[in-house]
Amino acid sequence: MMAGEEEMRPLPEDLLAIARRPGEEEMGRLTVYLGYAAGVGKTYTMLQDALQRRGEGVDVVIGYVETHGRPETEALAARLEAVPPATIDYHGLSLREMDLDAVLERHPEVALVDELAHTNAPGSRHVKRYEDVEELLHAGISVYTTVNIQHVESQNDAVAQITGIRVSETLPDTFISGADEIRLVDVTPEELRLRLRAGKVYVRDMAEAAIHRFFSTGNLLALRQLTLRYLATVTDRQMIGHMRARAIPGPWPAAERLLVGIRPGPMAEQMVRAGYRLATRFDADWVVLTVDLENGRALTVRERAWLTAALETGRRLGGRIVRLRGEDVADEILRYARRNNVTMIMLGKPRGINILFSPVYKVLRRSRRVDIFLYEPKGDRVRIPIRRQVPHLFSWDYVASLVLIAAAWGASILLQGLVQPELLLILQLLPIVVTALFFRRGAALLAAAMSILAFDLIFVKPYYSLTIDDWGYFAAFAGYVIIALVISRLAARLHRLLPRIRESEAEVEAVCGLSRDLARAATRQDVFETLARHMQGFAPGLSAVLVPRPDGLHVQAGDAAYPLDEKERSIAQWAYENGEAAGRMTDNLPSGRGHYVPIRAHRPIFGVMAFVFDDPEEVLTPENKETFQTMALLAALALERMD
Repeated sequence: MMAGEEEMRPLPEDLLAIARRPGEEEMGRLTVYLGYAAGVGKTYTMLQDALQRRGEGVDVVIGYVETHGRPETEALAARLEAVPPATIDYHGLSLREMDLDAVLERHPEVALVDELAHTNAPGSRHVKRYEDVEELLHAGISVYTTVNIQHVESQNDAVAQITGIRVSETLPDTFISGADEIRLVDVTPEELRLRLRAGKVYVRDMAEAAIHRFFSTGNLLALRQLTLRYLATVTDRQMIGHMRARAIPGPWPAAERLLVGIRPGPMAEQMVRAGYRLATRFDADWVVLTVDLENGRALTVRERAWLTAALETGRRLGGRIVRLRGEDVADEILRYARRNNVTMIMLGKPRGINILFSPVYKVLRRSRRVDIFLYEPKGDRVRIPIRRQVPHLFSWDYVASLVLIAAAWGASILLQGLVQPELLLILQLLPIVVTALFFRRGAALLAAAMSILAFDLIFVKPYYSLTIDDWGYFAAFAGYVIIALVISRLAARLHRLLPRIRESEAEVEAVCGLSRDLARAATRQDVFETLARHMQGFAPGLSAVLVPRPDGLHVQAGDAAYPLDEKERSIAQWAYENGEAAGRMTDNLPSGRGHYVPIRAHRPIFGVMAFVFDDPEEVLTPENKETFQTMALLAALALERMD
């Protein structure tokens, strides 16, 4: 085979990307009308296109359209059939939302769903409207929808920097990039400002204020440019995939892999978005990585919230989430990078006192053939006390080390002349060993230095002086100290590795152990009971396997006392019918107590894994959610083999 022919061959992953999966031919098509600001005409254009499709004989229905009182838009909407919205009571207010079940029951060929990034009212089936759209698409209904650039997750920080306003309602980039068609709705900033003054966007009083704030000429020019660049990037990626899949010759970008290292801070989420933009620019796979320091301080509630939000954002944007444990952040980053062929590393740019202690410089010094990007967060920073930035300078480990040293000093002074000097020597070594075993490395070094100082003051002539007459005696003690540090260091390392080993064993047992036991299952009930047994050993709480019966889902195995009331049963039923995780700590019906994972591999769905944890925020991490998905997949494969 010639070299040129080899370059023109389509990549396997690109062929798989365009290959139809079972049932995918029934998926609806998604058309997104993208604009750079309110008032450019997204909804109006969408309605015009919908009327044209209806004239061609296509069944078009309005699922939900927000006209904002604009007469021209209302006139177009009145010419189309509309599904009445649902009314949800919330704290005495009546909130209007798209009636998802009514649209599904009506089942048109095309449904119009405005404001894609909208957050649904509490009590709705899904948290976000784009998740409603996903359900419509899976039901075979094509969707026309609208969104502005400020609602795209990866552009959130850039828009906030331009306008000074941070939009809270966002949606993942992967949802938009996966659209079958993206239609740009564009007008010049001058024309948009004329529309504002004419009262075609907001009422006149609001329009005048908006013109001088969000809709200033500079802001609109920047937002328009941002939208065009974003659309160009999405289109370029789609074109490359098309060319690769069809063996069209051309220059292909080199394979890149980006690692975004974050810490639990206020700018972690912003940095994840920046990492996504960088990965998109280089057409790179990307990973969001954080390191939990062994024997380090516990995260505060605020820090845990920052970290969780950042990891969830990374997951929504399509990144792989990796959470490691180790003694040194830089070592763990570099070790992961070498093992996983990482070509680019993105880290936060250190500032202030953090410069002295940041792992960034260690990564810069030791990285080889890896591009390093330092990210400078945008916007106002949340001030973190120095004691939180540099915890090892204010750690209780050092206090404990000093207490042990003082106790050894006092005991040595009291015992001097009563016991052999060798015993006093051992007594001086004890704080070093104990500190290294139970505290961090810096505390052990402090103990060693202070022990040497104490030994010189108390036991080396002339006494109570730093002057040394017998250097041989002092050198012998220094040798003892070095040996003690080495031994205690090894012991401390083993001590800190034990929790990691136990956690790894638990993860391996959750997957490999389940796989082994499922291989011995002879009946469907054996599979359900095996799965339930492994679920029960995962974390404190209640768990059960739910299977369908004519009157709904029921407990087939696991805790018979699982709280399957009407609300929880409806959430579990939704997870079963839609093949997606639902309930606590998910984007689908998150108001429930339980966490529900469908048992599926291909088709059909055999049931649902149900969990109610005593501490759901601690257990339902991105890593554990992936473990649950793997367990459900293994069980489904075992059931499929029996069929």
